[in-house]
Order: sequence, then structure tokens, then C-alpha cells
Amino acid sequence: MSVDSLRRISFPDDFFQDEVRDGFFIEHKMKCAWAAQMEVLMEIDRICRKHGIQYFADSGTLLGAVRHKGFIPWDDDIDIAMLRDDYRRFFCIVRQELPEGWVSLEMDDEYDELFGRVANSRIYDSGKERLLRFHGCPYAVGVDVFPIDYVPPVKGEEEIWYLISKYLFELMRNIRIFGEANILENIERDLQVMEEMCQVKFERNGNLERQIKELLNDMIQMYPSNGAKELEYIVYDLKNEGQRYKYKREWYAGSIQAPFENIMIPIPVGYAEVLRVLYGNDYMTPKREDTHEYPFYKKQDIQLEEMRKGLGIFGKGSGRIG
Repeated sequence: MSVDSLRRISFPDDFFQDEVRDGFFIEHKMKCAWAAQMEVLMEIDRICRKHGIQYFADSGTLLGAVRHKGFIPWDDDIDIAMLRDDYRRFFCIVRQELPEGWVSLEMDDEYDELFGRVANSRIYDSGKERLLRFHGCPYAVGVDVFPIDYVPPVKGEEEIWYLISKYLFELMRNIRIFGEANILENIERDLQVMEEMCQVKFERNGNLERQIKELLNDMIQMYPSNGAKELEYIVYDLKNEGQRYKYKREWYAGSIQAPFENIMIPIPVGYAEVLRVLYGNDYMTPKREDTHEYPFYKKQDIQLEEMRKGLGIFGKGSGRIG
């Protein structure tokens, strides 16, 4: 048995029991997944401490830490955020630091998103060692890592920065939805506008979605930390219809430790202001909102069932998950 399989968070036995929190039923299976995700978070924490990188609990994880001292009962993932400078440093070193078999995903890895992810595996594995290391969870689990970018300090520049970023994002999304071959003629004028404004040249016979995504990624992080008074999780805001969430720089000037289940995690010093921006003044009042497919492992279960039907067998307790 590897040393890594023995280095894990200690949970009380009753943690893994079925439970009702705030009127919501949490099954044993989800408790195991929660514990596995916390193990991934602690590995990220180890790497960040070693290299002096600051990270913060973000979104539902931040709200859960403050309001529930752990997971929001109907949440099934962990989100963290880093200021762009720390985000760049983290993804430069994380791959060399992760245990064998773990993965980090970012734009250079052909990852679809504009944020990163660290996961304990790419595969479902019900082998003894995996189950021991990750508290009975056989699924590939991970933590999303979001960059927080610096808002241009001059109002006019900010408006241009956001509008171009939004334009590029919509262009990229339309190609992804409709397919490059089906939409190329219709977006030619849009491509020309972006080429002129950004002083670039798109290769029409190349991967247009990838080219636009790379330009968008450069655009959203083009302003340095110097002089920035506001921050924005722009890669999230671009998906919203005109809704933007901006934060004062001082809210992320440092972090404090907050309880999360049976560990401690860093939250921004201005956590109350951040939560008011995200969830309103009544953020301490639970309101169930379904923001993504729950539970996350439902997709993996479906894929595994399809594999079983296709193969007739399922050997060695493991299988690749997309």
C-alpha cells in the first residue's frame, strides 16, 4: 500500500451516515464524495502553502463555510479562487507537485473551460487502495480553480475590455453550439471586426474556436494588478446576461481560516461583502437553488452502465470516464 493511501483526513464514523440537513437528504454516497473532494482540496492546500500561493473558498463553498460550516446540503462540489497572478503561478507548478495519477486541467490541456481544475484521477476505480485513500469514493473527483481578474481602473477602458470580452465569448459559444462548418459564413463579419479591433488574424482553416478562446483568455487577463481597485471573476460573468459581480480589492487583501466540515479553509477577509454581492444581504438564509446537475456522479454512473452493457463485463473495478 502506498504512503499516499495512508495520508488522509480523519472523519468521525457518523460523518458518512445518511443525513437530513436543512430539510435536504444527503446520502452516504454523497458523503463519501464530499470527503474525497476535501482530500483533493487538502492536496491543493499543501501545494499552495509550499509555494506561498494564496487561494480562497469561492461561491457555494464560501457560502457553505460561512453559513453551514461545511458543504451546503444540496451542493456537490468544491470551488476555490485565486487572484490571476497566483493562478498563473499555481498552474505552472501544480503538475509536478501532484501525486501520481492525479491530473490538473487548464487551457493548455485543451480543457473546454476558461478556469482550471485539479482532480484525483481521470478514471472510476473501485479498487481497494482508491477506496481506502478516498473514503469509499470510487469516482474521479476534483476541485475547480477560478481566476479572479483585475478590472481596468479607467472606466472607459473597462467598458471596452468587457464588451470585447463578451463579444469574443459569444462568438466562441456560437461556434461551439452550431459547429464551425455550419456557422463560418454567418460569422465572417464578426471575425473581421475582432481582427481589426484586436489586431490579430484568425486562420480560417484552423480551429477557430480554439483561436478565439486563446484571444479571449489573453484579453480577460491583460490588465495587471498594479492600479486595479476592483476585481472580477470575469470568466463566470461572461456567461451571464449582463449580470456582473465586482469586488473591492481590499476584500481579497488576505484570508482568515474558517471551519468546513472537520477541516479549516481560507476565506477572504471581506467575505461578508463578497457574499452580499453574490447572494444578497440575506445570504445567511438558506434558499435551495439548483445550479447544476446533482449529483455530479450521476453522469459517471450512466457512462459506467453504458460500458457494462457494451462490454458485457466490467473488469478490474475501473473504467475511463470522460
